[in-house]
Amino acid sequence: MSLAPEEKAPSDVKAAERRALIRRVIEQIPVEVRRELDVLRKGGPPSADLMKRLMTSLGLAIAHAFSVREDEVAILLVRDQGLTLGFAYPFTFYGDQKNLFPVSASSIAGEALRARKGRIDNHVSQIQHLDIYERINPRAQRPLKIQKMISAPLLTPRGESIGVIQVSRKGKSLEEAGPNFTPHDLCSLTELSNWLAPHILGVIPPDG
Repeated sequence: MSLAPEEKAPSDVKAAERRALIRRVIEQIPVEVRRELDVLRKGGPPSADLMKRLMTSLGLAIAHAFSVREDEVAILLVRDQGLTLGFAYPFTFYGDQKNLFPVSASSIAGEALRARKGRIDNHVSQIQHLDIYERINPRAQRPLKIQKMISAPLLTPRGESIGVIQVSRKGKSLEEAGPNFTPHDLCSLTELSNWLAPHILGVIPPDG
């Protein structure tokens, strides 16, 4: 006998919430971008600006899904035959060589990529990380520090690690930044990253 909605086991409820989050992200991707992704999946070539439009819409959608600000989301992709990581969201950073850093560097994103495993960091100020993240919002006069963060590698179905998605909470202090990220938050980001990875892989230019 199926359980009534209010009687669902906690694990089922959490799984349903994660699926709902993925749906919310998908629904916020513009229809024309989704159509182009479908064409691409069937073997068609990507349009010249598809990556820019996908990254821009994904950053906003992920921010809404996790109830954070737009400048608290980062999408980083592997570059230079896997030697470096660079921002793809915000997309304005994508072509800037100053925003690339070695995968082997001591960074939260690099460690998540190398370990091929997501992580929760609710005390980022105590962890060595690159200050490049604090510069994501160029409109801020004094960029806020990242206090809390979840990171999940972008793993394709073939097991290829192509980048990392990170969701953070910024503030002057831990308390100001908001609640801690939870294992459920990380599971949600991990499942979203696994769903997005093959779509993102298809739009990366050959020299990306």
